[in-house]
Amino acid sequence: MVIVPGHAICLRPDAPDLTADDAWALQPYQRGEGGCYLEHIREGIRWAAEDGHRWLVFSGGYTHREHPTRSEAESYRQVAEAQGWWHCREVAARTLTETFARDSYENLRFGLWRFYDALGAWPAEVFVVGWAFKQQRFQWHAAALGWPAERFHYIGVNNPPDLAAAQAGESQALRDFLADPHGRQGRLSAKRHARNPFGRQPPAHWQSLLPH
Repeated sequence: MVIVPGHAICLRPDAPDLTADDAWALQPYQRGEGGCYLEHIREGIRWAAEDGHRWLVFSGGYTHREHPTRSEAESYRQVAEAQGWWHCREVAARTLTETFARDSYENLRFGLWRFYDALGAWPAEVFVVGWAFKQQRFQWHAAALGWPAERFHYIGVNNPPDLAAAQAGESQALRDFLADPHGRQGRLSAKRHARNPFGRQPPAHWQSLLPH
């Protein structure tokens, strides 16, 4: 499985310039990042295309109250469609969307659940494609979920324009996840609540699925 975590909703997947801020629903700190998200999508497709047994999962929920009909994951898939899957159209038939995740931990956990729900088995290997500076965080998530380190691979594609600010925020996130690996309390819980304006919850039966 190849997971591409979402970071924002693409409002205009068929826009002539997907690097422009007005193509995305961005927070102030995300200005100028649209082109980076585009690279995440393309790289995820490339990794999925390398092996006909790999499934691609776009992960990201309905995170903006102003856009109730759009999820990050589904908008990423729409971008892929608009770009013709970068000449890897066969990947479309092996692509899933996971539309409940509100943070990086849930990108991985819910991505695994979505894969299991669709295919009835856990993936042999997991690849996560995203920000280079988040590698350690995702490795911690995999460990918290009991996912074997030798079956987890992180593909760091790029970094945001303001890397210094991103790294400062990442230091705090790492401390929070170290103290609370599943993100159930404090800042991590509050962030999830803020990124779930419609109160959506994943299917109840997902709670009983534990990856091995």
